[in-house]
Amino acid sequence: ELKRDLTKKQAAARKLQKAIQRIIEAEIRKAREAAKKAGNTSKGFPLTPEALKLSNSFAVNKGKLPWPVLEGVITDRFGKHPHPVLSGIVINNNGVDISTTKGAISRAIFEGVVSSVAIIPGEGKVVMVRHGEYLSVYSYMTDVYVKKGEKVSTKQHLGKLVSEPGKSKTEVHLEIWKGMTKLNPEYWIFRK
Repeated sequence: ELKRDLTKKQAAARKLQKAIQRIIEAEIRKAREAAKKAGNTSKGFPLTPEALKLSNSFAVNKGKLPWPVLEGVITDRFGKHPHPVLSGIVINNNGVDISTTKGAISRAIFEGVVSSVAIIPGEGKVVMVRHGEYLSVYSYMTDVYVKKGEKVSTKQHLGKLVSEPGKSKTEVHLEIWKGMTKLNPEYWIFRK
């Protein structure tokens, strides 16, 4: 039963990861096309002076960013690692999962602009916030309080997290990207 549940959870996680990656790739492609039309042919993510300042400010705050929930504990870590119970099973996580209290609200870890709000069937809603060349991704929400293009501030509420029926489990999935590179959120958020 544990293996069946894990297989289902891994399939859902892969679906979520593919959807997030497609959205990020599309966003980078659009930004490069717009920059090319403006005469900028740089290979990286094209940044305005304001976006570059925001990006640098985000980078300087590595290890000091607030958690995406008011309280919680990391229950699934970044990267490839062995399953804590099932031997021979390897888990791959593009971010971290943080378990929190039922009815909790997800919040922005840094100021930025909402670049996307998406619905992933069976996984809830996803909010992506751009911080210059960095992107923070928040998953597993039922309600979203922000919209695409909206400026958000640090700790601003993004949405209400999914509470699984019949279970006391509520969690947020947080990812941090720099361009197309996945970063370990544990190195970016404040260590309790």
